[in-house]
Amino acid sequence: MPVVLEVLKKNAAYAFLVVGVAWLGVAIFGGSLLTLWPVVACLLSGVMLKARPGQRLTWAWAVSSAVLGLLLSAYQVYAWAPYLAGAFSMLASGALVGFAVLAVAHAFLLYAGASRPKSVKSEQS
Repeated sequence: MPVVLEVLKKNAAYAFLVVGVAWLGVAIFGGSLLTLWPVVACLLSGVMLKARPGQRLTWAWAVSSAVLGLLLSAYQVYAWAPYLAGAFSMLASGALVGFAVLAVAHAFLLYAGASRPKSVKSEQS
């Protein structure tokens, strides 16, 4: 598992972009404009991690967007849970699994975003 986490830390920008595209799919499928917030946050995190790694703003933005996605995914799991026993059980089970996977992905992104890379200036010294 540590090898997977090292690969994730090295490719954190791409991981944020992939999760942002996944949230875009959720926003399109769900039809809610409120789910565009994690899309913007994750995509911007990926761009910032690629363009300006090691900057304070980049690190703070990546961590906060990972926490935003984690909280929103956890809330969606909580909101869909009562529907498991009703007429919408098939839809609810699919949504629960999907949002649980997104929550785990955001937990990994939180780990990758929290481990700040060294600044480019300090590497050249």
